[in-house]
Amino acid sequence: MRLRTYSSGLLLVLLLQVAAGASGQTFRGRQTASLVPPLPVKIEPGREVVVPIQIRIRTGYHINSDKPAEQYLIPTRLTWNTPVLKLKDVTYPKAETVSYAFSEEPLSVFSDTITIKSAFEVPPGVPASLTELAGQLRYQACNDKACLPPATLDITVPVARP
Repeated sequence: MRLRTYSSGLLLVLLLQVAAGASGQTFRGRQTASLVPPLPVKIEPGREVVVPIQIRIRTGYHINSDKPAEQYLIPTRLTWNTPVLKLKDVTYPKAETVSYAFSEEPLSVFSDTITIKSAFEVPPGVPASLTELAGQLRYQACNDKACLPPATLDITVPVARP
């Protein structure tokens, strides 16, 4: 009898892990946003490159948009630490306007999966030592009852050469 209980428990754990993996969710602990592993970005000297970053937001949560409706809300910001490339533009997706019981005004938020695109100018003399782009996503996640403290998600994008 003891073996069956252990086997049933093990089977349940394995089924839960498979279900979580099948849904594509890679959240750990209280994490509310996760980076979808980016594909390598191909850079060519003297050209522009657009780098898409996909972010999954945990079900039941949202993050403030890049232009929140209220001044006290912390906006979502993607920043880059890639001094070799010149950042031209960061484009955020269209936000949702959602009403919550805790706010008299509708809020501007992101939920589910979003894509943020960054355009870089690649200089003619870009060094061969550039193998990845590094950045950070700062965001504040909330559910329908409360907001969590702001969080930062490290972003790393592999670089491919033609």
